[in-house]
Amino acid sequence: MSSSSSELPSLSLSGSVSFSSSSPEVETPPVVPNSDYTALNYSEIRGVWMSYGDIEAINSSSESNFRSSLEKYFDNCVDMGINTVYFHARSFGDAFYSSSLFPRTKCVGGSYDPLKIAVEEAHERKLSIHAWINPLRACSSGDVQRENGYKIGEWIGSGTKAVLVGSYYYLNPAYDDVIKLIADGVAEIVSNYDVDGVHIDDYFYPTTDKSFDEQAFNASGYSSLSDFRFANCDKLVSSIYSAIKNVNNTMLFSVSPQGNISNDYQVLYADVKKWCSEKGYLDIIMPQIYYGFNNKSQPFEKCCSEWNDIVKQGNAKLVIGVAVYKIGTEDAWAGTQGKNEWINDENILARQFMSAKQLDSYSGLCLFSYSSLFKPGGNVKDKVEKEREALKNAFKMGN
Repeated sequence: MSSSSSELPSLSLSGSVSFSSSSPEVETPPVVPNSDYTALNYSEIRGVWMSYGDIEAINSSSESNFRSSLEKYFDNCVDMGINTVYFHARSFGDAFYSSSLFPRTKCVGGSYDPLKIAVEEAHERKLSIHAWINPLRACSSGDVQRENGYKIGEWIGSGTKAVLVGSYYYLNPAYDDVIKLIADGVAEIVSNYDVDGVHIDDYFYPTTDKSFDEQAFNASGYSSLSDFRFANCDKLVSSIYSAIKNVNNTMLFSVSPQGNISNDYQVLYADVKKWCSEKGYLDIIMPQIYYGFNNKSQPFEKCCSEWNDIVKQGNAKLVIGVAVYKIGTEDAWAGTQGKNEWINDENILARQFMSAKQLDSYSGLCLFSYSSLFKPGGNVKDKVEKEREALKNAFKMGN
């Protein structure tokens, strides 16, 4: 979850970008029905993101150690009142599951199947579990050997389908075979695992620099780079949605864009208004509203209200993402009044939960992240524990 990118300076936004896509259809991935499973999902989501870092911290030296550690993680969730876990299944062009398309993650030891264990243990506790993937973020520049023998490995070095931005390679959604790999990867997960949905966050275009996809744009027939990139992200999101629904229509697809809507449009090329208002894109929108009540440019309640207005135009459900990791820390982007809010104020998470519940389109709250909530650093430990207890009580009162 790109917590820092959610804090980019506010940009102006006149409205949703509209265009008719003339791009060729992406080949539908092979369908392996998983229709015997009815997904477990709740009308009000009380969720937590369990990132690759959270999973990497688990004792994974053996399957039994991994399972017992994960049991404790999930028991903590249940005790808190959490009913849904977003479990990282692919973070850097890798797989936390058995895959023929992506190499095994280096975050987990052994040769057992982490996602299989996670699904079993989650469902044992009646927790809904969604496979969280980063579709476009691939490996680091120092990790390219891992991709040998896989599609991403073939594309690294081309400068077109896998492009180095900083120290990481990113897949370029301008190419149909890139979209197909991502869709096939999703189909592989939902065909082979009884997950309750698939989730992606805000890793869309990693840069506004035209060099990222200049070759593809020049050959595209589009006159506007922005329109071209919006079309590519539309295709990415709709292809993932179709890959899920072709296998099991009860599984849900959720997208977690930045809370700052201007940045979704002008930095990431994510047409969130279209995705929420038109069919075939997503079931749940989960904006990362990682702001306090006193944030100067993006105050929590105002930002929630803007997303509520977007969701009211369509059939998507709205789940509010909140920032546990900020508790006890200075918020440098929040302005003078909001800078010390997470240090000085109390019960912020509980108050955000109760505020969000007043929204017309409210369908839940999601916490970033597991470790921030249950394994905070010593300098913020006492404050996080108080915030966690207050939210736990608010969850009880909110039933």
